[in-house]
Amino acid sequence: MDRQSVVKSTAIPFPLNFDNQKYEDMYKAYNKIMILARDLNAFIEIPEFVFIGKENKSTLIESFIGFSLGQVCNILRPLHISLNNNPRYDKPTVTFKRDRSLDGFEVDKLVEITNVAEEISKRNSKTNTPIEITIEYKYYLNMLLIEPPNVAIQPQSSATVTSSTPTPISLSSSSSSANLLASKIAKLSLGQEMGEMILTYTKPTNRTLIFVDNATKSESEMLELAKKLDYKLDRSIFVFNKFNNLLTTDPFSNGREANRFLGSSNFSAPTFFTTLPVPEQSSKCKNKEELQEFCEKLQQKDLDILEQLQFDKKFERNVGLTAFKHFINELSWRKYLDNVPEVLKRLNSFRTTSEDQLSQIRQQLDKTNAITLRQIANSYVSIEFIQCIEKLVTRTLEGNPSLNGQTLEEEKSQDETGDWYDHNGRQIILNDEKSASVPFSDNKLYGGQQFERLLSEFKCITEVIELDELSGSEIACAIGSNRPSNVSVLAWAASDLAQKKIKEALLPLVDQLFKRSTYILRRLVDIVDRMIENKKKSSFRRHGNSASLFQDNSSPSSSNLSGYGIQSMNGASDYSAPVRPSHESTIVNVEDHPYFIYYVKEMYFKYVDQIAADCKNKCMDEFYTTRLIYWDLQSNKDLKKFTESPSTSLNNSGFSTKSSATTTNTTGSVASTSSHALSSKETHTIVTELASKLFQDIRNRISKNIMLKCYNYFLIPMQMDLKLNIQDNITKLTDTMLEEIFEVQTTKERLREDERHLSLICNQFVQQEENYKKYSHQFSHPAF
Repeated sequence: MDRQSVVKSTAIPFPLNFDNQKYEDMYKAYNKIMILARDLNAFIEIPEFVFIGKENKSTLIESFIGFSLGQVCNILRPLHISLNNNPRYDKPTVTFKRDRSLDGFEVDKLVEITNVAEEISKRNSKTNTPIEITIEYKYYLNMLLIEPPNVAIQPQSSATVTSSTPTPISLSSSSSSANLLASKIAKLSLGQEMGEMILTYTKPTNRTLIFVDNATKSESEMLELAKKLDYKLDRSIFVFNKFNNLLTTDPFSNGREANRFLGSSNFSAPTFFTTLPVPEQSSKCKNKEELQEFCEKLQQKDLDILEQLQFDKKFERNVGLTAFKHFINELSWRKYLDNVPEVLKRLNSFRTTSEDQLSQIRQQLDKTNAITLRQIANSYVSIEFIQCIEKLVTRTLEGNPSLNGQTLEEEKSQDETGDWYDHNGRQIILNDEKSASVPFSDNKLYGGQQFERLLSEFKCITEVIELDELSGSEIACAIGSNRPSNVSVLAWAASDLAQKKIKEALLPLVDQLFKRSTYILRRLVDIVDRMIENKKKSSFRRHGNSASLFQDNSSPSSSNLSGYGIQSMNGASDYSAPVRPSHESTIVNVEDHPYFIYYVKEMYFKYVDQIAADCKNKCMDEFYTTRLIYWDLQSNKDLKKFTESPSTSLNNSGFSTKSSATTTNTTGSVASTSSHALSSKETHTIVTELASKLFQDIRNRISKNIMLKCYNYFLIPMQMDLKLNIQDNITKLTDTMLEEIFEVQTTKERLREDERHLSLICNQFVQQEENYKKYSHQFSHPAF
């Protein structure tokens, strides 16, 4: 922004003064544009101006806004004056925002324009928190005027001056450099804090810096400050006040000298020379017309003196408040003008999106029939649901074990599982050695791996189960009326007791085993949902705009259509546009039909429960047998010797119980090998020892068989038969049942409602676009 740009600014007639009723249509158009931009969530940057100087800043600001603010004392804290366009206010309305840094100013306060200076004085305390003032008026463009406290340049010693050209200092440098710059450039009663404050307000590059100083023929101190804050001076403006004093007290000798001063090469930024009324004079002006007229008289005096010197007319646009207001108004106007195409582009994007959504809804209505739904159902079941289940049952990392897996402790903590308990209700606790033998107990597992870990834990649990102490009554009833001196009688008794006790001990564990197995396989449906969702996200990242049957593009409903509050040019906000990702272009989405997904999950749960019941029945066959006896016990020589010699202990006989078991329904007895009668104590000892060893042998055999049956009749069907079972159930569905599951009638009613809603929205956007083009033309071509 060089100096000549002020002279050749645009084709806009000079002077440009927007504070005029003839620009009322432009302000109305501006208000409509800002409302639409806000509703479209389109960012329009508001022009911000920072006034920096030793004095006269408040006078320049009040002359610019057109109203006297009264005699403002030397402020000790920054002022933020927000000019807001509001067509409801024919006169400026001033609001002081709440000030939490002071007591008694916790709420916003409306203040008369004549009492602004008094209110500022009440809040004028030493702090960096700004006083925020909002002025609403129908003839304002939105902008922010920032006035820090007055600054004074600290004189530099000759030792610090090493070059005639100031060295630029980056505002993003270290804090020590910033502090050094702050201490060098600006100090007043706030000391070092003042310099830091100036740096804070001038750092944002979108702000325009207005340096205010008194007009003198000597080099301005503001120039050095400006080059340190804005080295290229591409966002700086210089305003030199009290120009009339210079013209009268130190006049130019001729026009050439005046031209040389006005066109000084020291200022490569827009420069203005003004004479403004002092506070006593401006406070006497009752309205903006009187203040404007007084400023124009002062300006005309300066121009008359320059005219007498025959100065170059090209510098006329650098003299007076009118030239300064023209430049600021044009600068703000052009900043807003640059945003008009962006808002229109965003409006077109909303309209196009709404039209695409309307087209998708109409296609979805056409495609919502039994044939399409059957294809979707089969695809979802075979391609997505069953495939993910099979992966989880075999092996896969797609389920994200760190998130969806469970350690053994986490698995037991669920309400559906719990710890292991014996038939007496006592908790079974494994010792450290047994616990260590359970594989992956501290790892997060799911699916087939979690199922196998459960079987390993079941094996460890059964190994710690021992035969309970046998009572004399149990042994006596097991022997029956036969004499206990017969070997076969003892063998029958021990076998019967072992069978009874093993069933009593293992049945509760089997129930708990299948309860936890069912839980492990049932929880896979939640993991499948997450896998499908992750697959969508990864597919979107890979393919961008590619469409997939299972991408999330549910039809817009009334609730999500109202999320964008698009307000029409006429003030209505009844309809709004849904904004959807461009990759969501599916005609029918399964996730729009939760009842169907629930139906598929229910079929899966029923299948799991069915194969669990079948597997459990097969495992129960291990317990449901006729009377069982180990026939080789009768030929055991040690046992015969023991029965013949009652004093001999069974523990010392060393007989082996490794034998083959045979069931019999006969009631005959095995021939006796001895007619020696045993005492009750001896009989109890022999039967207890023998039943204990038989208990361990039967326990190991049954637990092994149960584990094998769980693999063969539970886990393998999950891999082999699940797909056929669920797919067959889907195929058997009639068209009527399929439409009922997919809630076709309800879906069509919802889609028709959305179609009507979107049709209104599209028509609204078309009307808004036409109105916006009209209003943007009015704003772009104001009546001059």
